[in-house]
Amino acid sequence: MPESKSRRLFSNIQYALWACISSFYNAFVITYIVLLLAFNSLWRIGAKPKKFRKILPGKRLKVGIVSEYYYPHLGGLSGDVHYAAVEFAKKGYDVKLITTRVQEPHNIRFSEFGFEIIRLGRSVPIIANGSLAKVSFAWDLGRRIRKVMREQEFDVIHIHCPLTPVLPLMIHRYADCPVIGHVHTFLKSKPLYYTWFEKHLSRFMNDMEGRIAVSQVCAKPFSDWFHCDFKVLPNGVPIDEFKEDIPRIPQFDDGKINLFFIGRMEPRNGISVLIDAFRLIRQEEPNTRLIMAGAGPLKSYFENTIEEELAPHIHFVGPILEEKPQYFATADINVCPTTPISALGVTLLESMASGKPTVCSDMPAYRETVDGGKDVLMADPFKPEDFAQQILRIIREPGLGQMIAKRARRKMEQYYSWAYIIDQVDQYTNEILADLHEWPKKDIRKLS
Repeated sequence: MPESKSRRLFSNIQYALWACISSFYNAFVITYIVLLLAFNSLWRIGAKPKKFRKILPGKRLKVGIVSEYYYPHLGGLSGDVHYAAVEFAKKGYDVKLITTRVQEPHNIRFSEFGFEIIRLGRSVPIIANGSLAKVSFAWDLGRRIRKVMREQEFDVIHIHCPLTPVLPLMIHRYADCPVIGHVHTFLKSKPLYYTWFEKHLSRFMNDMEGRIAVSQVCAKPFSDWFHCDFKVLPNGVPIDEFKEDIPRIPQFDDGKINLFFIGRMEPRNGISVLIDAFRLIRQEEPNTRLIMAGAGPLKSYFENTIEEELAPHIHFVGPILEEKPQYFATADINVCPTTPISALGVTLLESMASGKPTVCSDMPAYRETVDGGKDVLMADPFKPEDFAQQILRIIREPGLGQMIAKRARRKMEQYYSWAYIIDQVDQYTNEILADLHEWPKKDIRKLS
């Protein structure tokens, strides 16, 4: 059997085994989730009127930020909650970030961020919505959360992915202060979990004092299913990390045209489409290279789908964090081939902030952010030939690439910097607190 066919056969067997094992593993994790939530009487959320401690206007707020995902686990949501915590701390708030314990190697100096991190339970993976999700594992999680709530006495808690088991739901269950939920997920169809527990989940959503969605596309299904309204505020991007004077990576600074992708190695991120598109590009522009950054259980599967003659031109560099700005500086063209189940990709915002031209999927969530043809080029997420055509267009029309890159960078600076986004989140938060605590209008904190 030819080597390329044997590699593909091996990768298909590998994918099938991964799918079978993950199904059995998911069954175990789901059983744990159901038992834990049942023992903690989760259905009591919203069953009784809330009573909050009185907060006087001008008080230094104690802000809790809750997420199943945080560094050293890499991903868009980890970055979202991190930069939100940093910006809230810059405003002078007492910020505590509540998350899980992740057993992943890192060299991150958490003490330098200006906020405290509280880790509850151990993070374990589960397959959900076409991606590798995380849940907190600890049989006494309820007791630990109650202890944190008593000790911290938060004035407001921001819960990211509020309907996600386990930590967000449990924090909501025991919170004794106003809760604002942040929805990051776009769902094309209603999950069975939402259908089975629709009555309870609807009450959970409406029990929150505020709700934020990262895009209209993200907000609409939740609003329709659970009959609640949302404030739409997008994710942000750390503009200052993407500077023009960042040096290129010497290994890839050899005159070749670098195409750059960053994201988790999983099907929903369009990896197969990108690899197929690169095959077509190489036929017309052999002086090209594809750099792929990110981790994931299917990384070796995707590597094995690449034939021997193409493999030297595709570089899987693994997960990156501190090196991310340098990889973007090394890129000549950024590619975001995500499938249409993304609510608002952080990697798209980073690509547009990098000052390099971007080709992204033509899908509803991205259309809310970009102006196709003016600050990015868009391609059909299911057609490799469409991605190849748009990438080749930038290669052959350097002026076009420079124009869309400058416009994209300008848009990120004006409307998507984290300082600008958190100013709006802060204003929304204080309007909610002012209403709950009957503050005079003159005492509501204004945007800085």
